[in-house]
Amino acid sequence: MSKNKLCEWADCELISQQNEIETLIETWRDQGLDLLKKSYPNHHPDCLQRIFAERLKVEHHFLIGELLAKGIIEEKQNDEHRI
Repeated sequence: MSKNKLCEWADCELISQQNEIETLIETWRDQGLDLLKKSYPNHHPDCLQRIFAERLKVEHHFLIGELLAKGIIEEKQNDEHRI
């Protein structure tokens, strides 16, 4: 993610806390994988991870789509997104 200020609030400090937020998201990811492994102990962990990754990809596209619709980012010709 870019360090550009995306928040509409003038006093937002989230960008300065980006590393902390990314660490929290990584923790949630790890906890999600652990929960899947505990919920489906008879399934191969790599299969569960693939399913989890596919769902994250869907969520990524949904969230990017919201930013595009709001005009916060714009779509480039080569399918990359710019802030």
